Amino acid sequence: MPYSTGFRPIALLTDFGHTDAFVGILKGVILFIHPEARIVDLCHGVSHQDIGHGAHLLDISLDYFPRGTIFCAVVDPGVGTNRRAVLVETRDYFLVGPDNGVLWPAASRNNIRRVIHLTRSRYFLPRVSATFHGRDIFAPVAAHLSAGIDPGAFGAEVSGLTRFAFPEPEPFENGLILSIRHIDTFGNIGLNLASEQFMPFAEQGFLIRINQTTINRYYDTYAAAPEKTLFVIADSAGFVEIALKKGHAASQLDVDKQDTGVTVTIEPCSDFKKG
Repeated sequence: MPYSTGFRPIALLTDFGHTDAFVGILKGVILFIHPEARIVDLCHGVSHQDIGHGAHLLDISLDYFPRGTIFCAVVDPGVGTNRRAVLVETRDYFLVGPDNGVLWPAASRNNIRRVIHLTRSRYFLPRVSATFHGRDIFAPVAAHLSAGIDPGAFGAEVSGLTRFAFPEPEPFENGLILSIRHIDTFGNIGLNLASEQFMPFAEQGFLIRINQTTINRYYDTYAAAPEKTLFVIADSAGFVEIALKKGHAASQLDVDKQDTGVTVTIEPCSDFKKG
């Protein structure tokens, strides 16, 4: 059920962490403008300045919020440059943030209706810094939008939105070369292989190679896997991940998402084990 104008909740997604006061300041700005605003902390643990990580988390979260929700996504390595600040109105939601790709996967999947270039400074804080547009532009716009201001009031409608595309699996002999899409707090390594793409491998057997380690076990649940054994499972977002029960798969495999030297492959293999 959609929220009526003036009662739209605001979901915050940032790479600010919780060590500093940045997240609290965003909330303070929102509440100063719209005291009745309802704020949800979607995530503040996005890898620092990692647009792809932020785009992934926003994309997999969108559908679990009611229509009319405002997503304020601040992963902004280009803050202070000429990158645009935008408000994107989709079929069901509003997305506020930098036009650097972080909004694209979620926005495009939910049918973009219009993109507004945020230029009307009356809806910003009186003084806009070159380093904290989350506080000075994005949070105030989200608050005014939540309070009922029409999206068109924030600036002119523009065409286009900066795109971000997650890498697709690449053909490799009789298998695929994969990339790491996400590493979660449990150390599970999310791959850019959708569950339905994995099914042919699951049916005939598979072998995943990553950092000189081979993995050929697949389980439907974490509980079914033996302890301290690397295995493959379909995650809740519909992708395949490498996991380690009662362990941290990324640490075990010495894998960091930022390490572009990591190669992951999957190929058919009859010698595999499914739980």
